[in-house]
Amino acid sequence: MKKTKLSLQRMAQSFKHYDSITYTYSGTYIDRPLAIVLILILLPCFLINTLLALISRKSLFSIVRKTDALNQQVILHSFSCGLWVKTAVLFDICRGKIAFCGVPLTHSLSPDIQFCILNQIKSKAGIFSLYDLHLKIGLTVMSKAQLLEQQLNGNLADYLTLILKSFMSIFLYGQTVNKLKNAKYLSLFGLRVNNASMDDAVKWITDTDTLNDKTQIGFFINVNSINLSIDNTQFFKELSKANALFADGSGMRLAAKKAGYLLNGNNNGTDMLPHLCKRCVENKQSLYLFGAAPGVADKAANTLVSQFPGLNIAGTEHGYKADNNDEQIITAINNSGCDVLLVAMGSPLQEQWLLEHRDQLQCHTALAVGGLFDFYSGTISRSPMWLREIGMEWVWRLLQEPRSKFNRYVIGNPLFLYRTFFLGLVNTGVK
Repeated sequence: MKKTKLSLQRMAQSFKHYDSITYTYSGTYIDRPLAIVLILILLPCFLINTLLALISRKSLFSIVRKTDALNQQVILHSFSCGLWVKTAVLFDICRGKIAFCGVPLTHSLSPDIQFCILNQIKSKAGIFSLYDLHLKIGLTVMSKAQLLEQQLNGNLADYLTLILKSFMSIFLYGQTVNKLKNAKYLSLFGLRVNNASMDDAVKWITDTDTLNDKTQIGFFINVNSINLSIDNTQFFKELSKANALFADGSGMRLAAKKAGYLLNGNNNGTDMLPHLCKRCVENKQSLYLFGAAPGVADKAANTLVSQFPGLNIAGTEHGYKADNNDEQIITAINNSGCDVLLVAMGSPLQEQWLLEHRDQLQCHTALAVGGLFDFYSGTISRSPMWLREIGMEWVWRLLQEPRSKFNRYVIGNPLFLYRTFFLGLVNTGVK
């Protein structure tokens, strides 16, 4: 209940400049003209669907009743047969019954939040929403209420951009997930990948209810990891030895879809760290930051402590020690009493280091986190949200470091897609 009240307070502050239901969501002014244009473009398809309905003696439209996140009742039309049957919803948009982008139809918000929004903004349900976009991409940065709040506060440019991003996500990941299998573990490129949501991944990292006293090792695998594992048999074997592999990035989501699986979450370390810090504060668990250039881990630790009051950073150590004294580093880590160790050395060094020293470590969990400390120390900036919402965060990284990231992205990404969709390596069995 406390979290709901805090959320309502934030929303009330955001909407306080609206005195009554006079504010109309920006999309209202563009929905009907855009729907008419699309109907004219799709008119041949609609005529075919009408003809097929007459021939088969079916009604032209079928009706689906839904309830949106604000408990508003919505009636959607689709063609009873033919091509692109769901495009009949364009007629509902023309009639003003639903919007292109609006209140999501895929979940429900609490009654208090529903009341807050309904009494401040005149809004409709939408076939697209910011929440649905984040769900399809696998982003878990904001709550459902925060996503709706941000969407409803957007201007006309934000509205049009959301439509464009939503169409792009449908093109890349498909409109529905009904035909995809949902499994606890996925077999991708011969690796056993945990099909975990962000909450599941954080629970695995912090859960101490285990009979195994050894340090649990977790790796985040992305396009670069897969390319390295295909080119380097030894690295493939090292990845296979981890206790958990978490899928990171839009490339892994595409690969999972090609293999016929629904990927439950985009578990990149940068988005996961805030969730992990919150859980550590709640559980009174501590973190140890090891890796990156001198001073980077310290800056990242200071940032995290300021963002998450009560967070215990048990220690930090950079990854550029001249004498490479592993025993000294491991002793410092163990003496700190940390629960979770984060190792940032880049692949494949970080994975090799953890596997080599796993029997000496005394922490509960150890993760290989790549450039995580660089982001939280401010050394490298995170990409804008709109790039992340279309699965193109790698473009930002390439612009920041064009020389060092050229092979990884300009060569590596097309190579990964070729291996996934043309060579079919994604369906390689677990070895």
